[in-house]
Amino acid sequence: MKNHEQVMRIREDARLSELEKVIAKGKKTFVEVGLALAEIRDLRLYKREYSSFSEYCREKWGWNKSYAYDIIQSAEVAKRLPEKVSAIADTESKVRELRKAPVEERAAILEAVAAEGKTVTAAAIKRHLPPPPVRAADGTPAVASPPPPPPPSKMVDGTGWPIPTQLIPLWHRSPEVQELLTALSRVKGALRAAQESKDKLFAEVNFSSALSQLDQAWTDIKTAKPFAVCPTCQGQLPDQCTLCRGRGLISEHRWNTCVTSEDKAFRAKARGKS
Repeated sequence: MKNHEQVMRIREDARLSELEKVIAKGKKTFVEVGLALAEIRDLRLYKREYSSFSEYCREKWGWNKSYAYDIIQSAEVAKRLPEKVSAIADTESKVRELRKAPVEERAAILEAVAAEGKTVTAAAIKRHLPPPPVRAADGTPAVASPPPPPPPSKMVDGTGWPIPTQLIPLWHRSPEVQELLTALSRVKGALRAAQESKDKLFAEVNFSSALSQLDQAWTDIKTAKPFAVCPTCQGQLPDQCTLCRGRGLISEHRWNTCVTSEDKAFRAKARGKS
């Protein structure tokens, strides 16, 4: 063996050992594990003992090929996320859902989920994903007719209360509000990125004012998103109701701040009986 080949082999063995320590450890974070696997695959550091990367993953780590590639792809996606949202995507399961969204929408989706003030989960990310494109039999994009609503007894609001039949079409328009919220989150993300990078194009922008106004707009528009059947009129005589202002449904904010504890307890009790 020539000297340079021997030196190369020693270096490859040393690097393989380092990468395998990363994988074995924490499996510290899925990002580190995924990037280490990618380097082993791309540099073919497994070739001394294994005939393929699939065999290496199976024999060395007990993982099948698809699982290993899932970790690699999720790690690469997480690595490219803006710093301001990267901490949110801290598990492979969350990023696996995020991978289904277009690259340019991923940061905005994470911001939208985090802005709800609840725990960020893979399921929450999934709810914010854009709907998959509908295609006709020939593969061309097609407009899909909306699925028929379930029977009224099966359609319930955010409190578990049945939604009156006449309010179901309005309830189904909630995604329209979410689209606006996602668009605002995207604008906020772009402004924050420009602020952090000190982009000269935005030199005259008052970031503090702009971001503050966008945050307020996001909060205001979210009140358009239906959360519960109005407990005052029960959605039956909304035109005469001051709580729901004529729509028969109220937002989560109004439910939390304007509905009495007695009304909330009544709903919880009724839901328990059902």
